[in-house]
Amino acid sequence: MPTEKFRESFSFRVFRSFSISIVIVSAIFALFFVYYQKGRVKEDLIRKGRVLSELLAYSSKTAVFAENRTSLRDAARAVLKQRNVLAVQVLTADGKVLFNEKKRPFGRNGGGFAATPAGRGLSGLSESDDTIEIVSPVTLALSAAPPELLYFENTPSVRKEKVIGFVRVVMDKKALGGETAAILVRSALIAAIFIVLGAVIIFLAIRRVTRPLTRLTEAVRSLGKGESAGIVPVETHDEVGRLAEAFNMMSENLKEREEEKRLLEEKLRLARTMEAIGTLARGVAHDFNNILSTVQGSIYMLEKKLYEDSPLRDYTERIDVSLTKAKNLIQSLLTFSRTQTISPQPTEINRLIRKMKPLLAGILGEGIRLDLSLSEKELVLKADPVQIEQVVMNLCSNARDAMPDGGSLTIESAPVLIDGGEADRRSAGSRRYVCVMISDSGTGMDEETREHIFEPFFTTKKAGRGSGLGLSIVYGIVEQHGGWIDVSTKTGEGTEFRMYFPLAEEKTAGIS
Repeated sequence: MPTEKFRESFSFRVFRSFSISIVIVSAIFALFFVYYQKGRVKEDLIRKGRVLSELLAYSSKTAVFAENRTSLRDAARAVLKQRNVLAVQVLTADGKVLFNEKKRPFGRNGGGFAATPAGRGLSGLSESDDTIEIVSPVTLALSAAPPELLYFENTPSVRKEKVIGFVRVVMDKKALGGETAAILVRSALIAAIFIVLGAVIIFLAIRRVTRPLTRLTEAVRSLGKGESAGIVPVETHDEVGRLAEAFNMMSENLKEREEEKRLLEEKLRLARTMEAIGTLARGVAHDFNNILSTVQGSIYMLEKKLYEDSPLRDYTERIDVSLTKAKNLIQSLLTFSRTQTISPQPTEINRLIRKMKPLLAGILGEGIRLDLSLSEKELVLKADPVQIEQVVMNLCSNARDAMPDGGSLTIESAPVLIDGGEADRRSAGSRRYVCVMISDSGTGMDEETREHIFEPFFTTKKAGRGSGLGLSIVYGIVEQHGGWIDVSTKTGEGTEFRMYFPLAEEKTAGIS
């Protein structure tokens, strides 16, 4: 993905927003942590100074009381060697200095300790820019025995403490800077680790969340280019998952519409082809019919002139038979072009097919078994029975030719209810239909042949064995009766023709 497009992507913007938020939160956390730890370091420094000063005050009681500088020096220098201790001073209660040493100059002008007045008010804590001074009193416990102790052994003695000196410990505040810097480095390192881990986790989470959106975008882009979008996986049941489900539904609907459009275009192409050929057939049929009428009239006049036993009558009869076949061909052409007048009347389709069974059995021959599976219900059509018979006979003749080695042919009928979508697609006014199905176990057809079977003059038979108008006439008759025909076939598995005729609105007496 190009850099510019990546920066404009939804995932990058979400990642950027979350990353900025993490950086801000991490910075605030680091600053708060540094501030908090800085205070803790200062408290630890003061606590350490108090412990050292109190420890030195406790251990130097005897030395202060005796004002023995020699015994005091070791304990005081041990405290002075401690880290962050800048100076140590031990003095008596009246202000006499017993020990006074420092590691480096401090205080005003580097003079170190300021003059210290004697008294109990010296103890406590004081702070300057670069030092913290802790003062602890050196006390001595005294016991006073009351007179009652002479008479009562269990009388408690009264303990008193007397301040005999002071210990001053100066802590170096400059050490706080180093501690603070170390804390700042640690905080920055922790914040950086937190930011990196957070960014990685957010990136992976956003990538996982936006992956369905990316797939959906690619599918929409493919759909926009006219390509097959396919099915987008629905990984979640949130808004993104529902969006993917809606897209899949839309994609399926578009596929169905494209298929319907293809079928309609195919039917329109076939209808236009048949309309053009039908116009040609009408013209040819009418002109040819006029020519045949003249020939037939001439033959009639010729027969009037001939004697009953004239040898020429044999020729005139042959011409008359040929004229009859030619007229039947003209009727087929007119039927195909839909100009042949039909005489619709209430027709019970099951009764009509049963009446035709002996005729159909003769057409099929002995090697083909004829089975009828007709509905028990009375199925009444408003149709021309002669043309319906022609449809059934044409289909059975084609089935016979498709089974040269024998087989079986089945004729079925059943009432069907066409749903609203199918009825609208078929432009059908009614939804109650009769399905007449004629299926055989013959050689079947491939897909390419199936697409052309209703075209006029298209035939797979040998020359001279078929005009190619049989199925075209079937197609014209079925559509002329307000129905349609569907074909299912596969090479080597037979063929099935399903014809749909609208049921009559009312059953009428005198059914054919």
